[in-house]
Amino acid sequence: MAATELLRRSWRTATLFLVLLFLSSCSSIQFAYNQLDLWMRWQIDDYVDFTSTQKGQLQGALDSFHHWHRQTQLPRYADYLSQLADEVDEGQLQKVELASIEDQVRAFWDTASTQLYDLLLPLAAQLSDAQIDELEQNLREKREESLEKWQKSPEKIERRRKKQIRKQSERWLGSLSAEQEQMIADWVSHVAYNPLLRDKQREIWQARFVDLLRRKPDGYLAQMRDLLLNPEQLWPDDYRQMQEQRHRQARQLSHKILASTTEAQRRHLTRTLREYAHDFRVLATQ
Repeated sequence: MAATELLRRSWRTATLFLVLLFLSSCSSIQFAYNQLDLWMRWQIDDYVDFTSTQKGQLQGALDSFHHWHRQTQLPRYADYLSQLADEVDEGQLQKVELASIEDQVRAFWDTASTQLYDLLLPLAAQLSDAQIDELEQNLREKREESLEKWQKSPEKIERRRKKQIRKQSERWLGSLSAEQEQMIADWVSHVAYNPLLRDKQREIWQARFVDLLRRKPDGYLAQMRDLLLNPEQLWPDDYRQMQEQRHRQARQLSHKILASTTEAQRRHLTRTLREYAHDFRVLATQ
């Protein structure tokens, strides 16, 4: 449904160090986390109009998820960030295994998203034909708007990509050196990015998702859950190879930037990790 498709795309946007998929770009993680419920409900309104009963069920599902997430997941995130901070503090930054960090973040993601989908997907069974039509149309329009923006100004999209990576890097490291800025610029300029292929994959995924909603075959909720958790199952070989290459190149960029960090940047990274760990522990008690 709209909320799950949106969260799947939003929460899987990797940061430079592939660490905190669950973080907002807001400078205050406590503020951002506490606004997440409101943000999700606003986003849902852009895709489908729920009945008053459905809105009540949706709110109940989100409340249940956030209660579970605060109590069981945030302490895990805090412990992991503290562990990373200790490694950086002990001069182990050059030995940090990005693959290991990726695996841990993916485990966090899978655990949280599975819980969220299990709470939200039962609402899909209650969507009327008219609501499914509305959802399909809005998904198509959002996809077309995204592609149109790129076609009108690919240079602007490239500048935005550079800005996003730079902002993520500065969040963790503070001010970047001219050399690090150039690393990012070179990466964005040379790494293949084909929004036409991306749009095609989104179209395939959305068509499959809506088809399951319409037909409701035996076990369709489980199939939708699998589709949300593993969208890669629909990727053709050429798209999969492109994504794998981009992933390798992103990891190479991360290694290069980590290898070039100054003492001041490492102190900034340690301090930021500990601050986020503290914020997560505070949130877990609320």
